[in-house]
Order: sequence, then structure tokens, then C-alpha cells
Amino acid sequence: MDLDNLEHHGTMESAKTVSAVILNYKNIDLTAKCVNYLIKSAEKADISVEIIVVDNSASESSEKLKEILPADVKIIENQVNKGFSRANNQGIQICTGEYILLLNNDAFINPECLSAGFTFLNENRNVGIWAPQLMGEDGSIQISCARLPSIKGLIAEYLLYRNLDWYNDVNNWTDPTDVGNVVGACMLIRKTVIDEVGLLDEDFFFSVEDVDYCSRVHEAGFKVIYDPRYSTIHMQSASSRGSWASSNHLHNNRVLYFQKHHGKLSAFIAIVSINLGLLIRKIRD
Repeated sequence: MDLDNLEHHGTMESAKTVSAVILNYKNIDLTAKCVNYLIKSAEKADISVEIIVVDNSASESSEKLKEILPADVKIIENQVNKGFSRANNQGIQICTGEYILLLNNDAFINPECLSAGFTFLNENRNVGIWAPQLMGEDGSIQISCARLPSIKGLIAEYLLYRNLDWYNDVNNWTDPTDVGNVVGACMLIRKTVIDEVGLLDEDFFFSVEDVDYCSRVHEAGFKVIYDPRYSTIHMQSASSRGSWASSNHLHNNRVLYFQKHHGKLSAFIAIVSINLGLLIRKIRD
């Protein structure tokens, strides 16, 4: 887990400016809680934060959001749900900070975590993404990083009920570690990396877009850091309901990922494995 190749340049004098993009979809109260938590944490961490809320259910919620959110929070109104990637991209495109925080509205970042992420990226210029450990409100550790997806791992997950692409010893980690991908619920990204890598791939409507982006960041020569020294509360699935097996977006986007990064044959194997695995689960249930 050693990061032997980190380019450490010491503390750099830099304005502490972070732009946060938060999506809302039919959950005004949760979004307001996330925003207010972030504002308080930024104040305690002495970080200037620009907050952009992208409302994917504006026809139902924009007026109420305007009433309950602070006046300086920027709101982008989408009358229809434009999906996770496209909505985040809308927010990213108007960000002015040197670092961009992609934050789920069911994630609540504390001042220590926010400050640590900023400092880590500021001191390690070859790191593109920094993400903390995600924890439930009850203190339970969530799986929030993994190896980049492999066909072997996908077959094992759907057909053998095993997760070969997970790091089995992750709960024992104590140091920041370069990983394949991190969960996109709380990702701090250097703006210059986004300028180089590009925006999120909007072909991923919802789910797997974070995996795809981490893969692209690696391809561009940057590290993706999972830092277990700091944690963020994440109300897992609070903003999206439904079981893993019933998530068509997840299954379809996994196929899309393999097609994009590994070619048509891998995508075909993924389709067969996923469909067979889901059929087996349906029969068993």
C-alpha cells in the first residue's frame, strides 16, 4: 500500500478554493442537509467553497430549493432528469475553484476530511482524485474502493457470488493508497485533471460513471487515492432505492464499460454472464 511514486512537493501556498457539485433528485430535505453540512465544514476548515446544486427534478423541487438553500448557492434547473453524469458535467462546467468536489446529497463531509483532501492534492501533484473512506451513520465501513473491473471479477460476482475485484484487506489499511477506482459519493478532483481528462462520460446515465472516470484518470497518468485515515458519512442508497439485482442501469453500464475499455468480445462475455447470473438469482428467489 506504499505510494512510493508520489510526487511530494511540500506545502504549497495556494488559495483554498473548492467548488462542490451536488445533485438533487426529488429529495429536497436531504440536499439541504448536505449543503448546510458542507458550508459549516468549509468554515471550520477555513476553505472557501462554491456550491452548485444541479436539480434533476426542477419541475417539482426548484422553488422549494430556492427557499431553503442559502442565496449564494448556485442552482441549475433541469426540468427532466438528465442523469448523473450529464448533471454533474453541467455543474463542473461553471465551477471556478481549483479543486472540484463531487458530492452525493446523501454524503456529509466533515472539516478534517475536507481539509485533508485539499492538502493531499495540493502536496501531491501526480494525484488526480482523492477520496475518503465512506461510513454509515452507525459507524459501519462501506466498500468504497475496488480494483478496476475485470471479466474474471464480473463472472465471479454474477455466477459465483464472489467479489474478486474487491480488496479483501481494505478494512485493515491505514495509509492513503493508489487504487483502481473509488466510489463517486465523495471525490475531490484537481480541476487541471478534469481539463486534461475531460468531463464524465454521459453515456453512463447513472452508475459506473465513477469507475469509468477513475480508469480514464489512470490512463492519463494520475493516481486515484483512497484515504482510510479520513471518513465521510454516507447514507448509502438514501437517494436511490432498489436492490442491486434490479438495477438495470448498473448492469447495462457494466456492459458499456467493458465495451469501451476492453472491446466487443469482453462486452459480449459481460452480457452473457450478467443475464445468466440474474436469471439464476430470479430462479433462486
